[in-house]
Amino acid sequence: MVSVIVPIYNEEKALTKNSPYLEKLKGYAELIFVDGGSADRSIEIAASYGKVLLSEKGRAAQMNYGAGFAQGNILFFLHADSIISVDTLRCIESKLRDNSFIGGCLTQRIDREGLQYRLIESFGNIRARLTRVFYGDQGIFVRKDIFLKIGGFPEVPIMEDIIFTKKLRKAGKTIVLRDKILVSPRRWEKNGIIKTTLLFNLIIILFRMKVPLHKITHFCEDIR
Repeated sequence: MVSVIVPIYNEEKALTKNSPYLEKLKGYAELIFVDGGSADRSIEIAASYGKVLLSEKGRAAQMNYGAGFAQGNILFFLHADSIISVDTLRCIESKLRDNSFIGGCLTQRIDREGLQYRLIESFGNIRARLTRVFYGDQGIFVRKDIFLKIGGFPEVPIMEDIIFTKKLRKAGKTIVLRDKILVSPRRWEKNGIIKTTLLFNLIIILFRMKVPLHKITHFCEDIR
């Protein structure tokens, strides 16, 4: 069984918009929403589709907390504004069933028309396939036993997905499935494609230069 873990914080709009998809998922997988102190109706809406847990705010902390309550042998970490299908969960189960793969991510598709969005997602998907380093909005999945073995997500303010998947690729074979994860364009629309892309690349450069993560978060706040 797959346990889908969704960290939320004031995600009323996204949860409402994605309610038809959540309704389908809840009939197939265990849905666990981990709230970090929302002031809107996020908890009320999420409770209609799965278990709601309360945690300290922080994506890594919330995902780890949810994983601790998961009953499934496969964990799938889903952003509240992203969409996947039941068929995709079935594909993940099939790929991980024989222990050939220990985890992976999906192929990202940004939910907006335009060449600029096709270029952004194509670059990200190619990078993921070449490096086996995955970002959170690409839909990271992993066998629960492996997740626990490597210590879950590091509870840092940023880059928890990169640090985690670097450890994951050392633990065994990972895969980028062709199945799509539909991602909201809201972060690009909020500040513009050029500014958001430049900021994100700056964050990656600072991370590789080993700049303290708490300092990098100042830039991250502008693109989330």
